[in-house]
Amino acid sequence: MVVLAVALLCAASASGIRGQLPVAADGRVSPGGAAVRSFVIPGWGQATAGATERGAVYFTLESLGLWMILKTSKTLGSANDIEAMQRLEAEERLIAAGTVDPLSSMIDADPAVQSASNLVGIRKQQREDWLAFGVFFLLLGGADAFVAAHLADFPEPLETAIRPLPDMGVELGFRWVF
Repeated sequence: MVVLAVALLCAASASGIRGQLPVAADGRVSPGGAAVRSFVIPGWGQATAGATERGAVYFTLESLGLWMILKTSKTLGSANDIEAMQRLEAEERLIAAGTVDPLSSMIDADPAVQSASNLVGIRKQQREDWLAFGVFFLLLGGADAFVAAHLADFPEPLETAIRPLPDMGVELGFRWVF
């Protein structure tokens, strides 16, 4: 995933894609361009706006979310296989016992089938939760990139300084820059 992101970033800068996304008159990325970049590759918008640490956080969160979506999809497939196997075993047991009446309702009532069905429901819920996680942080990252691009030219509002005093004390100073 990281290799793919680095390759895309290198290809974008080499191919002139940067010029196709909105850029402000002074050459800085526009807020809309930062948001679009962040939607394409999480963290890219923050990186172009100068907030590389936050960009790395959003990229990591989205990578984690994608990995967990893939992982839970795989476990959901395994749960579906277990449910199918339990249904088949219950059907074979009921047929061997001579039951033919409402076979499907008796299969659904089997404790092993119910347990497997519950497992499938839990796995579906987990996948849904991770999808919601991914979408939430993708939208949050786009909004954060938009704001970061707006605030890129602002100076640090508060400077702090700490210096030792000769009589074993410490002096703490603040300077407000505006």
